[in-house]
Amino acid sequence: MKCIVEQKNIINPLQKINSLLTKNNTNEILGNILIEINNSNILLTGTNTEMELIYKIPNQYNCVSGKITVSGKKILNIFRIISKKSLINIKLIQKKLYIISKKSKFSLLTISEKKFPYFKKQKYKIKFYINQKILKNMLEYIYFSMSSQDVRSYLNGILIDFKKKYIKSVATNGHRMAIFKKKIKKNENFPIFSIILPRKTAIELNKILTHEKILIKILLNKNNIQFHIKNIIFTSKLINNKFPKLDHILIKEKKYKIKINKEILKKSLSHVSILVHEQIKGIYLKFYKNKCTIWSHNQDEQAKYTFPIEYNYLKKIKLSMNINYLLDVLNILKYNFIYLILDKNIQYLQIEVLEKIELKYIILPLYL
Repeated sequence: MKCIVEQKNIINPLQKINSLLTKNNTNEILGNILIEINNSNILLTGTNTEMELIYKIPNQYNCVSGKITVSGKKILNIFRIISKKSLINIKLIQKKLYIISKKSKFSLLTISEKKFPYFKKQKYKIKFYINQKILKNMLEYIYFSMSSQDVRSYLNGILIDFKKKYIKSVATNGHRMAIFKKKIKKNENFPIFSIILPRKTAIELNKILTHEKILIKILLNKNNIQFHIKNIIFTSKLINNKFPKLDHILIKEKKYKIKINKEILKKSLSHVSILVHEQIKGIYLKFYKNKCTIWSHNQDEQAKYTFPIEYNYLKKIKLSMNINYLLDVLNILKYNFIYLILDKNIQYLQIEVLEKIELKYIILPLYL
């Protein structure tokens, strides 16, 4: 095996693949990247047995075919210190991989490709195409609301739901929820299905996707999903469970609708966060007489911030909630104003923006 590559063409694939590799695993091969060269492409593959990511890089320099696995972390660190414009020689000699560029020369131990845990080839029953930007929006606006290690497996992922009239993605940890729901246009023809993407899959896929308006191919069966994005093939197992129906939580009768400047709200939260309780992370919000007061306390210490808003309701409203849940929403939204929405019973807070009506965020109150 012998090839020449340009640093700028391989550094990004190495970074993306290393992101999903298993760290500190007793099985050393799971920390390795498979390098495979054929007449057309250089293929880089990484897996953690739950996901598999393949990058295709054009074989521009008549590389000699072959395959081997090498430490993903080490080869990435080597390519990071090499100049972006450099041509890099890679050679496999007697089970060692040599990486040579100008004055630098590295030799790395390898593991046979025969030990690499390839994903089994699948038969996919569903095949369709979707605009990459739509799928990116379905993930990036809600993924932070997932749980991480909940015993209820469906909470450790994102629901992807395709219906006849709309597509929807939902993430929740039981205390907050994020929903992206978009009507399907007449010229869009999607199959009807419902799946749960695992947490790690959703995070890694969000990193790979961009806002570029191109069609990507999706293959799907009961247990697996595969995404074809330009020169990338990303395959993942699915969570086999039922996601709870949560549409009834959304506020339909909007009794209170409070318009707030997002940056001012973020500033107030940064002030009170200094003295927020380290474990509970709870803050209070009070709305009255065209004012909003936010405060936190930690034992005998207190922080308070008051600023003007448009609030013409007679009722004084007081809420308590996790400050991080509120900041997560504010940080993902790129608009000047948000709307805090409550029903007559003031059971929980719903956040919306006029510019993106397909988005809704629900935060349940704390009882401090």
